[in-house]
Amino acid sequence: MGTRTRRVLIALAAAAVAIAVGARIWWVNATFPAIPLEYYEEGEWVALEGCFHNSDSEPTQDYSVRVEGVSVMTYDEYMGAYGDRPEEIGRHGDQRSIVCVDLRIRNDGDEQGGFFLIAALLTPERGNEYLQLDIFSEASLWPYNTGISTEPHTERLVHVPYVVNALDDEAYANPIDDRAFTLLVSQMPVRKMIRMTVEDE
Repeated sequence: MGTRTRRVLIALAAAAVAIAVGARIWWVNATFPAIPLEYYEEGEWVALEGCFHNSDSEPTQDYSVRVEGVSVMTYDEYMGAYGDRPEEIGRHGDQRSIVCVDLRIRNDGDEQGGFFLIAALLTPERGNEYLQLDIFSEASLWPYNTGISTEPHTERLVHVPYVVNALDDEAYANPIDDRAFTLLVSQMPVRKMIRMTVEDE
């Protein structure tokens, strides 16, 4: 067998492998069950119905959430309206770097339950980054845990601060110009998203 024939056979074999791999990738993508995606609007109740972020042990069965408003503000504006550490006012700049989501949480069940709020990411409409709950530094605006709950047969309104994914005060140095967002409230078995828009200020 000549060198030329050997090269042709190797090229044909490589092409056959590439086609087989491509066909396999296509088949897996075409037949893999997709996670259903549901969109909701600001002001609309979203029943979590046992949907979760990280584990099906998250006790969301009787929980519902509703976005009642969204605004972009400075650290000091948020702390003045909702915070409990006035000593932090004036120490973190005057950039409009906080997205405050007014989130009402309702528990219709007989158990405490809860919602894993830290995994509820906020995505600007442009979709190339996400904002996270402001919980990761000593100056953070969210004084609670990574999850949140309410007593059985009650509801409550919380003002959830979101910042860019940055370290410490760097999060407050980045102005947020976006006005349309989507909040991810569950990932499995249904991805539930709430659309919201900042009204003109």
